[in-house]
Amino acid sequence: MKPVEITEALEAYMEGLLPKRDKVLARMEDEAGREGIPIVDAHEGALLSLLVRLAGAKRLLELGTATGYSGIWLLRGTEGGLLTSFEVDGKRAARARANFAEAGFGDRAVVLEQDAVGGLEKLQGRFDACFIDLLNSFPSEDVTRRVVELCIEHLDGGALLMADNALRKGEVVKPKNQQARNVALYNQLVAKHPRLESVVIPIRDGLSVARVKD
Repeated sequence: MKPVEITEALEAYMEGLLPKRDKVLARMEDEAGREGIPIVDAHEGALLSLLVRLAGAKRLLELGTATGYSGIWLLRGTEGGLLTSFEVDGKRAARARANFAEAGFGDRAVVLEQDAVGGLEKLQGRFDACFIDLLNSFPSEDVTRRVVELCIEHLDGGALLMADNALRKGEVVKPKNQQARNVALYNQLVAKHPRLESVVIPIRDGLSVARVKD
């Protein structure tokens, strides 16, 4: 069966089935559109929240906070969960903290202003879910490999490893630039890793979802 073409009418239909966003998320979506801030859309945010809830995750890890939009969706999928998120841009980190506080998660979200790779190497603790929103930003394939290794080291059995932009606008089929090669490599590493079972969901620009085997 051929995939359904996502027309504007169908997009509007699916939008109408989503939970109504509160004023915090609605404002953040508007700001992201005006300022070109890269965030997941509401469909993906709702999916992240659902996946985290289904996994029963409470200890959350995020690489690439931006202004906190995806982090809020992740936290809303937990019962009293805690989020540790890395954001190298100080101004965005400050905005994220303010947004988390406004959303009622000021005491449950920690935004660390540092490079995700360096931060992961020093990070202590175990996590139930990790969301990577930096696939388009890794500078090399070596960094991509290292991120996968570090993330898995911090995840317990049954934990989720998720990554946005897993399709890189379709460029992963025949990668011609470094970013596309990084994403294609990430997908291969996750698909073939002996500790993971995974799938790429063709939502938005692709969402990679993997589970750490028990």
